[in-house]
Amino acid sequence: MNSALLALFLALPPATVPAHAPPISWRPCGERQAECGNVEVPLDWAAPTGRKIKLSVVRRKATGKPLGTLFFNPGGPGGQAAMLLRDYPAYAVSDALLRRFDVVGIDPRGVGESSAVTCGRPVHDPAVTQFPRTPAGYRELMAHNRAVGLSCLSGTGPLVREIDTTSVARDFDAVRAALGESKISFLGKSYGSMLGTEYARLFPGRVRAVALDGAVDHSLGSERLVADAVVAVEDSFGRFAQWCAQTPACALHGRDVAQVWDRLLARAEREPIPVKDDRPLTGEELRYVAYVFLNQLPEYGNGLANGIVQAEHGDAQILSSVRASALDDPASTSAYRSILRLDIAHGITGYRDLRARLDRVRRLAPHMKGTSEFWDMTTGCLGWPIPPTNPQRPLNVRGVPPVLVVGNTHDPATPLSWARSLSSHIQGSGLLVNDENGGNGHSSYLRTSCATSRIDDYLISTRLPLAGTVCR
Repeated sequence: MNSALLALFLALPPATVPAHAPPISWRPCGERQAECGNVEVPLDWAAPTGRKIKLSVVRRKATGKPLGTLFFNPGGPGGQAAMLLRDYPAYAVSDALLRRFDVVGIDPRGVGESSAVTCGRPVHDPAVTQFPRTPAGYRELMAHNRAVGLSCLSGTGPLVREIDTTSVARDFDAVRAALGESKISFLGKSYGSMLGTEYARLFPGRVRAVALDGAVDHSLGSERLVADAVVAVEDSFGRFAQWCAQTPACALHGRDVAQVWDRLLARAEREPIPVKDDRPLTGEELRYVAYVFLNQLPEYGNGLANGIVQAEHGDAQILSSVRASALDDPASTSAYRSILRLDIAHGITGYRDLRARLDRVRRLAPHMKGTSEFWDMTTGCLGWPIPPTNPQRPLNVRGVPPVLVVGNTHDPATPLSWARSLSSHIQGSGLLVNDENGGNGHSSYLRTSCATSRIDDYLISTRLPLAGTVCR
């Protein structure tokens, strides 16, 4: 989409979504009384009468007295809300919300069972570093990203240029219209907070309540996003080490966890660690897999400790099992990279700029060495053949009912500072800080009882928790 069309696209009023869309033709699906259907939306919202694409939609009707419709997005981008709500509803929302709402899960454009992104080359190549320390490594990374992006264009077609979060928000309002609802409630986790924020910005009058858990502030520049995320990951690694010191069941209890980790990482960077029946695990992969475990502290603390001990003994099978889904799954990684490429402007001017950022994150994170999703996002954009269509910009959300923003005190993926700053950009919003279970791990809904009940209470009543509320 050229700059003129982009300007037109961003200026489109909410009225571009039809007030009366064709109703959804529902059919029973799954084993737990779900309904499945499809909604057609424009490929390009700047050309609403042009080519159409399909959205996969799943609904669970309220089992009690209904309050209306609740849209749910689990994050990602690439998270499959339709499949999750259809087959694993207990992992999507609480029983309290299933009783009071018709809960709707939509696979966003580019994702899952909707019109999806297909790339002909793997997004992740263990032979190509995202932390290049030479100009040649930088050029190799750019060439790899360009080749992946071109393979996505070839495999997907023009859709891959139209999967930014603003387009997804417009799609969700088309589903609202097809449901015949004048207003919807929204629960978004992680990337879902970006989507929920954008929906509230575009359609403030169509919002009943919005809860944003594990919040991302999309107004922040890439350098700030990376620095904040790198520090948060390093903090979570330190808390993992502390947890092992305090927990006799931890396989690393009684040892210097940081020292054990540093030695294992140095070894993996010299020579990848063998994996039974799979390719070896590189040092870069080792750090990213550890980050995935840190997102689920304390629940996955033992898993990470056991994986480190197993890798010390020459087999990284436990850690490799997480690599398969986090780095090697073609569907989720293709959607993740392609969507965020349109939403994030990397701001890197060349190798010297990247090297300066690399030196900085290594200082900020001596054990995790700069590993974070936002480093992956920004370096994954270098050389990508499609420019961002929805990059970061100042955010000012007005005219919406009170919005609830939720952040963990020690979230490695979305630092609490982002929840605070996002809340400051949404007029009349409230902030819930979660410190239950030490505030560890990524997001809090269905992970901690206090935050879950506060979010449920808000979505049901539309009343924000008292200012300054902290779940402990």
